[in-house]
Amino acid sequence: MPPSVSYERMATQRSPKAADPAPASQDPGVVAVRGILTRLSKRSGLSSDRLRGTEIDIAALLDLPIVRENVLRTMRSREEVVQDVIENAARLLQPTDRLIVDAELSLGLLRGNTEAGIDPALLYAAELGDRRAYLTRNWRQLHEAFGADAIPPAPSSVRTLRGEPERRAFSALAHLLTTATAFGAGPVVRRAHAERGVRGRVTVLGDAVVDHNYVVDRVPVPGSSTWCDLERSPGGKGLNRAVAVAKLGLGAQLIAAVGDDAEGRELLSHLRLRGVDTSLVTTVAAARTPVTAVILPHGELPMNMAYRDDRLRLHANDLDERSRHVALSTADAVLLTFEQPVEVIVRALEIIDARASPCWVVVNASPPLRDSISPRKLYRHLRSVDYMIGTSAELEQLASAHSSAIGTAAERLLGLGVDTVCAIDGFQVTVSSRSGETVVGSVATAMAGTSGAYAAFSAALTFRLVTRGQPARDPDFRWAARAMVATQSVGTVSDALPSAAEIDALMNVDMPRNRE
Repeated sequence: MPPSVSYERMATQRSPKAADPAPASQDPGVVAVRGILTRLSKRSGLSSDRLRGTEIDIAALLDLPIVRENVLRTMRSREEVVQDVIENAARLLQPTDRLIVDAELSLGLLRGNTEAGIDPALLYAAELGDRRAYLTRNWRQLHEAFGADAIPPAPSSVRTLRGEPERRAFSALAHLLTTATAFGAGPVVRRAHAERGVRGRVTVLGDAVVDHNYVVDRVPVPGSSTWCDLERSPGGKGLNRAVAVAKLGLGAQLIAAVGDDAEGRELLSHLRLRGVDTSLVTTVAAARTPVTAVILPHGELPMNMAYRDDRLRLHANDLDERSRHVALSTADAVLLTFEQPVEVIVRALEIIDARASPCWVVVNASPPLRDSISPRKLYRHLRSVDYMIGTSAELEQLASAHSSAIGTAAERLLGLGVDTVCAIDGFQVTVSSRSGETVVGSVATAMAGTSGAYAAFSAALTFRLVTRGQPARDPDFRWAARAMVATQSVGTVSDALPSAAEIDALMNVDMPRNRE
């Protein structure tokens, strides 16, 4: 994690208010999962063995997105994954709800807490009635074991406990499970990350689209035509950065939206197979997954034409949904693009600024904000940004509304609170900070405008920040710049994104410099 002494903003950072538990929901998915959990609490409670042999219809539980995601990561059975997922979700509940589901499902969250005088044999007894009775009798003691600050009055009887308290607790748990992300760094995620060598967690906010790549020798002038090669592939700045992060060995989760169509399902499958957590990707019914036409002229920068359905735009309050809020509040780094509406970017920065602990914040000023949107909406939140990345034109557009026209775009953004600005033009990277300006990359390639190059740079820089735990220095920027070179292909962009070993290998290869 970044050292707090490097961030002046941490001096005024406030602790986030604890979220209230989810109310009882009438959502059919929540109701179905709550019913399964309630029935599983009977007799000896929850266990993977019981899940394998139960006569209860648990299909809705086994088919939860978070269960499927963790089965894919860990290659364990769904019954084993469910056990860990439920335990980890329970840890996020408010103390009273956590205590009720822990005892009644016999999860064992307090099993090792012998100092509090708790008797695990009674709290996790073989019969539900005994567990309820012990919970009711030892209400205050058990709350204190969970560190509760405010303890509600104890139920007057087991019958009272079986009413609203249990309904509320199991509704809150079911709500978490049906809308779940990876619950921070819980047991399932930690185990999967350890197996894959994952060294940190990154939340990416952006888009997932289908790219139609048109590779041409030249862009035809009006009235003329030209031959092209067409490649259809998954794309989007958010998707590419999430895949790049995962390929470098970090835990990646993407916040985005796709349509409920064949293309949307293709994108989700593509992300999952490359190790990206898709539980925060919304699937919108009756909406068409976005398509971007990417024109790739030989030796020139790409030209993009994007179509998207406005129903796929996220809204600021979407980030206040529990799982997304947790993802932004607990990640080691957050990587943002300007693909989502400016109000969503602002809300993400507000959540980050309210964190109890710091994280690295890397923002890509791409695509440029729409002409009708003033960059001023972002200015008061830029103090939360550690690294702002973009082309010189993108950075100039972002800084254009600065009250002073004096200085470069980088200087104006630094004045607004950004810690470091990285301008990428072709394959030359110019890094500006309050200590000065440095050019750290300028290599010649035959494909100066390959899509994915900037995603590779952003992910590689994020990797160095997360794994080194300190602000980037010249070697880190040079390493990230070399990541761009590895993307030189016209196939699926995300498949060309480099691993850490591939970037290391490129560091040992002399690259010809661009001609002046």
